[in-house]
Amino acid sequence: MGRLRTIWAKLKGQAVQSREDDAFTDEIREHITLLTQHYRAQGMSAEDATRAARRQFGNVTQLKERQRWQRGMLSPAEWGRDVRFGMRMLAKKPGLYAAMVIALALGIGANTTVFSIVDAVLLRPLPYAHPERLMEVRSQHLLQDGAVSYPDFFDWRAQNHSFTELVSYHGESLTLTGAERPAHLDGEVVSWNLLPLLGVNPELGLGFRPEDEKLGARVILISHALWVSQFGSDPRIVGRTMQLSGEAYTIEGVMPASFRFPADAPQNTFWTTLAVDNDGTPGATTANRGDHELAAMGRLKPGISEAQANAEMKAIAAGLSRKYPASNTQNNSAHVQSELKAMLGDTRTLLLVILGAVGLVLLIACGNVGNLLLVRARERAREMAMRTALGANRARLVRQLLVESLIVSVLGGLAGCTLAFVSTPAVLRLINDSVPRAADAGVNLPVLGFALAVSLASGLIFGLVPAITSARGDLLSPLKEGGRSETDVRNRLGSLVIVGQVALGIVLTAGAGLLVTSYAHLARSDEGFKPDHLLTFMFEIPDSRYMNNRSDFYRQYFEKVRALPGVEAAGGSLILPMTDNSMHISFENPEHPLPPGQLEDARFDLVSTNYFRTMNIPLLSGRDFSDADTVKAPPVMIVSRGFAKKFLHTENVIGKRLKPEAGNDGPVMREIVGVVGDVRHGATSLDLDPGYYLPATQFPKACCMYSVVRTQVEPLSLEPAAKNLVASMDRNIPVTDVRTMQDRIGLELAQPRFAMVLLSAFSGLALVLTLVGLYGVMAYSVARRRREIGVRLALGAPRAMVFRMVLQQAAVLVIIGIGFGITATLASGSILQSYLYGTSPRNPLVLAGVCVLVATTGLLAAYLPARRGMQVDPAVALRYE
Repeated sequence: MGRLRTIWAKLKGQAVQSREDDAFTDEIREHITLLTQHYRAQGMSAEDATRAARRQFGNVTQLKERQRWQRGMLSPAEWGRDVRFGMRMLAKKPGLYAAMVIALALGIGANTTVFSIVDAVLLRPLPYAHPERLMEVRSQHLLQDGAVSYPDFFDWRAQNHSFTELVSYHGESLTLTGAERPAHLDGEVVSWNLLPLLGVNPELGLGFRPEDEKLGARVILISHALWVSQFGSDPRIVGRTMQLSGEAYTIEGVMPASFRFPADAPQNTFWTTLAVDNDGTPGATTANRGDHELAAMGRLKPGISEAQANAEMKAIAAGLSRKYPASNTQNNSAHVQSELKAMLGDTRTLLLVILGAVGLVLLIACGNVGNLLLVRARERAREMAMRTALGANRARLVRQLLVESLIVSVLGGLAGCTLAFVSTPAVLRLINDSVPRAADAGVNLPVLGFALAVSLASGLIFGLVPAITSARGDLLSPLKEGGRSETDVRNRLGSLVIVGQVALGIVLTAGAGLLVTSYAHLARSDEGFKPDHLLTFMFEIPDSRYMNNRSDFYRQYFEKVRALPGVEAAGGSLILPMTDNSMHISFENPEHPLPPGQLEDARFDLVSTNYFRTMNIPLLSGRDFSDADTVKAPPVMIVSRGFAKKFLHTENVIGKRLKPEAGNDGPVMREIVGVVGDVRHGATSLDLDPGYYLPATQFPKACCMYSVVRTQVEPLSLEPAAKNLVASMDRNIPVTDVRTMQDRIGLELAQPRFAMVLLSAFSGLALVLTLVGLYGVMAYSVARRRREIGVRLALGAPRAMVFRMVLQQAAVLVIIGIGFGITATLASGSILQSYLYGTSPRNPLVLAGVCVLVATTGLLAAYLPARRGMQVDPAVALRYE
């Protein structure tokens, strides 16, 4: 309370600053007049009496400043005088202060750019009502989270007491027909209570109702963008129907322009109910407890914590596992966590690591500026001593020097914001879609506020020590030549800063080196196939027209594709390798029977004939699928070499029989007719995944395979021909997602590439700033030791010895910094563990290479100052001193 009264008194004093100043000046004048009259009475002349009175009274200016501070805060006029004086000081040394501004601009600009992404991804809440109460609910087995089946979800929804709403959802693609051109639409299949869960209302219409989940219901909510682009913003759109993949959907509402669900899927243009997954048969997706493809989200009831909900859902999942052992033994638990945390996953840690790394770059930049200010403080030592002798107190000098530092930091902040405006779009292009919500990043008001705060904090960090050091000096040493004590202190401070910069540079460079090594392993590892000259694309064959004859459509289609000029081979696959998409389906092995619910599972794929030849996946034994493998032919399958070794314990598996849990009419026993090489399932995995393949020709209802075309020409040059071919077979089928296989792999590697490029850029910037700082310290040291070097040379010391002396001084600083840096790197190695592939976070080759790089460049930075010291003329040096 006493502190508040003091501040209030100062604020009141500020309001009457001018009047109080005048009154205090009058009071001082009266005192001096009385003293003058006293000395006149003692017989002094008027001039001598005035001089004696002023001498006895003391420093009037200092007294006014002390009284003004006690009475109130500094006036804007005084701050203005400090700023103007600081600007004059900057103008006297434009090169020196420009170097400071550039260093700060690089550090602040990099921090602002990264923070703009962190703000969009981590700090902004989800765009729904009370987002902190939204939870992701996942099935779990052995601490591994997974999707949930419809029957399990229905039981969760009915039995839980923790959520006001519980919603299932999964992605879906449909084809809009009836327009001038068919359009591919991405959307979501959800349970009816999605909008109550999110606390969002449609822009038009009312949303879904419980009966919209019933068999045969076809209702839809559309996005604002789709409403505008396809329906001309018709306000009477609610109740109308639209044709999607051959079926009529009733439009129940239009969502607001800002609506997005899921929050990391801005491309979604529609939301329909789970009725589309129910075809009324016993094998329908909504009735299959073993078909795990759903995500689930719930809103906590008031008073219920995340831990309580987690415990309840685990208990419900365990009960279902006991009740349905055949399907739920390996899904015997559940996991509840915040929706934002679940959406971000490991991305949160990665962004925090990058934010920490760029913060270290700013510290290094501040170290550089601090060293330059120490050099400037030495040059101004006589000025500070003279001002102190004339009555300036230490606080006044510190204030002035801090004002100058803040001017530099604000200029650096403005330049850094400009740099951030330019660099943020480039970084977002590098990220692509690999970081959820990153597309919303930009240099907005919160980000500019962060930049301002960083600028002011930087000014205090690098300005405080030089300011205190300058104001603390004695009066005599700077006023006479040869005073060394304060210079020695500043030299030690500069050396400590360099050691810290080298240590931080080692940490950043080692991290970048590890990520570069990891990325190289990912990019150069064997994919199990040849990704060059492969064109891939997708089209959807609607159920309404091709439910029972998709196999015939695909057979005719692939025959026509293979006949196109420039095509070497063509095939199709339900799931493309190297895309981190997979489907694991269990299978029975009659030679090693297991109880229901404990069957082994492996990666599964449905492929066309010629797929392995098109992908250049080697056929190791047996035969490929053929057009003769129809529904009426004996069921067959092909396994990978890794599958044969892992599950059948031999490579001689031709003729063996397995029963995969997949089929239009239930699982059937299949004969293994071929063995192929293993392929990598994920671009961020170095493992060649064991798996098995079934022929698409024996699944006439199978839909939506990716087309894979191996070309003799530039792959994308065949895109128009492929689209025209599909349109010639059915004009209502649009071709979408056209990419080369190498482009797909590049997209999957976007996140590790983004981390590698950013950390490499920051480590390079940190290394450059460190070398500049080392060069500055060594150049300053040589300049300060000019007289000493001159004496050594005059006494006969060889110039090579002077050269070695300077390099030795630099080497000591670098080696000490490397020692601290390696220690910090080893201690923090586990931070990057989950982002490294094929390398250890303590890789000795990487650490050794980083040490050699930093040591070599450090000595190169000291080379020029050492050469300058070696070329000192003794006569000139001694005469100068």
